[in-house]
Amino acid sequence: SRPMIMKAETKDAIKREIKGYLVDTSAKVGTYAIPMGLMEASRGLSLEQIVQSRTSVALADAVLGRIYGKALNYAREKFGTEGEMGLKSYLVDTTTMLMVYDPAYALILQSCGADSEQTASAVGILSVILAFTARPFSKYVLDNWRKYWGTK
Repeated sequence: SRPMIMKAETKDAIKREIKGYLVDTSAKVGTYAIPMGLMEASRGLSLEQIVQSRTSVALADAVLGRIYGKALNYAREKFGTEGEMGLKSYLVDTTTMLMVYDPAYALILQSCGADSEQTASAVGILSVILAFTARPFSKYVLDNWRKYWGTK
């Protein structure tokens, strides 16, 4: 049998995707772990639940970080906000993050033993936190991290 030979363009595309995945995921995990753990403690989650939650979120971000990055690229292109400032950019970046992370976070908390009240409270607070941090994260952390690593 003949060995399969991959085209150079295909190899380059795979390398770009892997690099993009690592860049987007590391930006998300590194930025939110500590503040979210502190918020969970303030909502009454035990240390064991917080460690379990943060570990679960890091694992989830192994998938969601890049999904968010791709969704953000799509939304910015669709609504013409790439590189722009203002309310429209804020709304696009924030809505994209809320749509990806609120449902996933609720499932993670439930799987870690948080009750419905704790989950609703923590997801509500997450939404408020994201309302204030999604745009600064995407504009000043993610965009600059992508530029630094050459994925933007």
